[in-house]
Amino acid sequence: MPQPVVKDRVPGARVDAGSPRIGAVYLAQENLPGPEVLARYDVVVIDNEWAHRVDASFFDTVRQLNPSIKMLAYVSLTDYPVELGTQQNYANRYDLWQYQDGVSSTFPQKWLARTAAEDQPVSEYPNSLMTNLADVAPEVNGQRFLEYGADWVSRQVWSSGVWDGIFLDVWGDRIYSADAEQWDVDGDGVDEPDSEIYGRGNPWERGVDEAERLMRAAMPDAILVANGQRTFRGGQIDGRMWESFADDQEGRDPVEDLMGYVNTTALGDHREPGLTINLDRRRDEMPLTATDARRARFFLTGTLLQNGFWAGAGLDYSELSYYDEFDGGGLGRGYLGVPLVANPTWEDLQAEFGDGVGHVADGVYRRDFEAGIALHNASGEQRTLTLERRYRKLDGTQATAVNNGSLVQRVTLEPEDGLILLRTEG
Repeated sequence: MPQPVVKDRVPGARVDAGSPRIGAVYLAQENLPGPEVLARYDVVVIDNEWAHRVDASFFDTVRQLNPSIKMLAYVSLTDYPVELGTQQNYANRYDLWQYQDGVSSTFPQKWLARTAAEDQPVSEYPNSLMTNLADVAPEVNGQRFLEYGADWVSRQVWSSGVWDGIFLDVWGDRIYSADAEQWDVDGDGVDEPDSEIYGRGNPWERGVDEAERLMRAAMPDAILVANGQRTFRGGQIDGRMWESFADDQEGRDPVEDLMGYVNTTALGDHREPGLTINLDRRRDEMPLTATDARRARFFLTGTLLQNGFWAGAGLDYSELSYYDEFDGGGLGRGYLGVPLVANPTWEDLQAEFGDGVGHVADGVYRRDFEAGIALHNASGEQRTLTLERRYRKLDGTQATAVNNGSLVQRVTLEPEDGLILLRTEG
């Protein structure tokens, strides 16, 4: 098989357990980071097509470098592409969407979302058409699309044997970005409004639920992670990806996202032990700016308040980012060790700090680990804290005004900022 174009190489990753837990989401099709690069992370999401574009030994090498890594195949069952590239690069999609060449497909039109009044397809993403995952969708040869799609995931993706699980993109209780507010969900010639299609207990959510149950039955050991506002049901999926987590530049409410992330991870009806990924993009070109370094600290320390993985992407999902906080400025993966409070809730964070977790000032939260602490300032104000003892800052090479290796007992956090500090002897 052809080998990937290796973009860069770094020294082999260490395999220490602990925190921070870091992720990578890489969706480019032209090339793939080398095994040494991917092995730096704890969980990696890459396109499902790479399983047949590179030899299985590529995945073996990643796991040799990092035996604890989890590799998830990116899958979208929601967006039917209007054309595809070569079958060599898109063999799985050719099978799913029944393409004979890049423009000719026999995929049943009844399985696409469509309006009855205007007889137009529905789209939720550019250059694609939206499928109909509802449980009342029309059948083709006795099969609904949800059944066909769930079978394809196990038959064409999971069967490769190289993945730890599947990341299901655009997989939620509702689709917010669809370009039609009503469409014919059951194929009876009458358009139903969004309120009768989406949401808990309605046809779309029931269809997603059924597809999850089918996938779980076919892949009992697979990690299944969903995107979007997906409700956990019956331990069917392992967790969610929070895209643009706590990023007010993307219209997110940081505190609302933080509360939702903490509580759904701690209390959600997901398969144990769960796997949550918080995903954020860098805003500026490299070299790293002070603003992007602050944003990274904010998102990462927010993630550290529970047990999720933070994935910091580049400007888009065709480049990866790596920050001093990921390995402590060279200390190694998992350098903070395990948290002193294993599974905190939002209620725990609202309590005054004690025994390893809680708030230390208005809008400022702290969580303690074996080898250090994480401070997260979710407020819009600068906060100065006096700690109970001296800690050491990380000794990094990027944001050296913050990570300068100094001993401190009093620290100042800028608005929407975070800080990781290391324990010292004595």
